Amino acid sequence: MSTEKLFDQSYKESTASPIDEFLTRLLSINKLAPQPLAFDPFQGQLVLLGVIAAVESYFRTLFRRLIAFDPICQASVEERDVSYSAAIHLSREMLPEAMLERISFVSTSNITTAIRELIGIKGNIPADLDTAIKDYVRVCHLRHCAVHRFGKLGVSNAISLGLSEHKALLEKPLKLDYVALQNTIAISTCLVKTLNNYLFNELLSRVPASSWTGQYSKDRPIFISYYNLFSDKVSSNRSAQSNQIYKQFLKQRSMFAAGAKF
Repeated sequence: MSTEKLFDQSYKESTASPIDEFLTRLLSINKLAPQPLAFDPFQGQLVLLGVIAAVESYFRTLFRRLIAFDPICQASVEERDVSYSAAIHLSREMLPEAMLERISFVSTSNITTAIRELIGIKGNIPADLDTAIKDYVRVCHLRHCAVHRFGKLGVSNAISLGLSEHKALLEKPLKLDYVALQNTIAISTCLVKTLNNYLFNELLSRVPASSWTGQYSKDRPIFISYYNLFSDKVSSNRSAQSNQIYKQFLKQRSMFAAGAKF
């Protein structure tokens, strides 16, 4: 097999936001889900694998693009190593991919560590994001069973999911139904949207105050660079226009500076 012929050399990276890429892929993946009246559990497991892959791709695309242009993200990773081949063959924008290859976003510690060490986020993870991560990690354990054990529950996964509730199910196959599959998709989507909103707010808030003039026409270049990276233009609950978000951002900054709640 000539594997070099199996990849699309003409492919160009999308300019859509990482969340838009995720939502578009998710829509295509969910079309493959077997319908309730003729649900095939094995086909459902394959859809689950695609969903987790879409989340992983969201993480990698977002983190790579942040590292490529955000100064604090760049400072956070400046001592990390990349291979020689990556250094000479990847473009500057794609080089962070070489660091991300060694990271797997399937555990709570891996995800939170990546947020802190790659993006430079300080302080505690907010409660809603923490819950979304933990729910998603449970889905990742189901995916692990499907990939590595042909659906059967192993001891390590049972411990992580709760041994007291799962010990009688050791070495039993995953019985995924339509409702459970849609729940895993909803949980995965919740993680992406919650993280997306959180990082947008965090990264904008750490842009130096001197960078903002209070006039959208002057502040637009720096604001739009973050807005385009995080905006949702795909879902029914899509992001508001950039000038509207900008006004809300300035209002929140002034309220925060005054010590008021917002």
